[in-house]
Amino acid sequence: MKNKAIKILKIVIPIGIGIYLTWYFFNGMDDGDIQKTKNAFFDANYFWIALSLLVAFLGHLSRAYRWRFLLEPLGYNPKLSNAYHAVMAGYIINYTIPRSGEIARAGLMTSYEKIPFEKGFATIIIERLIDVLMLGGIIFLTGLLQTKSDKLDKIMTSDPEEPSYLILYILGGAVLFGIVGLVVYFKNEKVKGVVNKKIISFWEGLKSIWTMKKKWAFIFHTLLIWLSYIVMIWFSALAFEETENLPVEALLGAFVVGAFAVALLPGGIGVYPLWITGVLLLYGVDFAGFGIFIWVVQTGLLVVLGLLSLFLIQRQPKIEIEQE
Repeated sequence: MKNKAIKILKIVIPIGIGIYLTWYFFNGMDDGDIQKTKNAFFDANYFWIALSLLVAFLGHLSRAYRWRFLLEPLGYNPKLSNAYHAVMAGYIINYTIPRSGEIARAGLMTSYEKIPFEKGFATIIIERLIDVLMLGGIIFLTGLLQTKSDKLDKIMTSDPEEPSYLILYILGGAVLFGIVGLVVYFKNEKVKGVVNKKIISFWEGLKSIWTMKKKWAFIFHTLLIWLSYIVMIWFSALAFEETENLPVEALLGAFVVGAFAVALLPGGIGVYPLWITGVLLLYGVDFAGFGIFIWVVQTGLLVVLGLLSLFLIQRQPKIEIEQE
């Protein structure tokens, strides 16, 4: 009963926070902001939006293709279609139970490609590590660009009611959460054992990088994936007069806070448009509709593609793994 309650709370709490932040965001908008938001869906140049969706799709496809490079040294060569469907299905499942998509993704490849769950999951952990490194590099670059202007000072000295200051509160909370996690790890032997097992799986997956045959192709697709994320926001910005002339540091700033929002809550619900709007305000762009619009479009794409992939992959016969 206790475990069931914990599982329910893991779903309800993040979604509840997202709903609250959505209310908080809309509650802070005046009639003019609400009207601008409505107009955004009619005034957008959908040529650029279509291009942004195409770039997003290619980025997802590239991620699936790159995943096969990690699986190959382990002795597996899954079909690209199944790898893609597993990736996209994982995204949609993340919207129901936070961070469950990675587990579902490995499970789907176990069922339809005969890849042992532990090995498949280990390679996904490696992907996440690479994602963190890439995001760290983009954050560093963004920080360098911000220091060349007065935007960083504006963030640090902004009024507590401004969205930009709220970002610092959230990030500070994330750091505090990490410290608490370390304390729990060293004090709780059960948690320590579970974490240590994950580290061992991580090490097994890490070795696949060293034995990978197509290292340069892997690097190329890694850069392509992250470039697609940034280009997707750039094309979306070109769709509106208010944002078409945003400088590159503003686009990178929007991307960074958007990435944190998605990592914090399922799909970035509530917090994504709030933080995007905060970044735009730093550059003198008062356009709340932009954050809402791109969140709706990106979420809609993931939901459609994710559900389609989940449907298609389950139309195939499952493969039983032979017991050793």
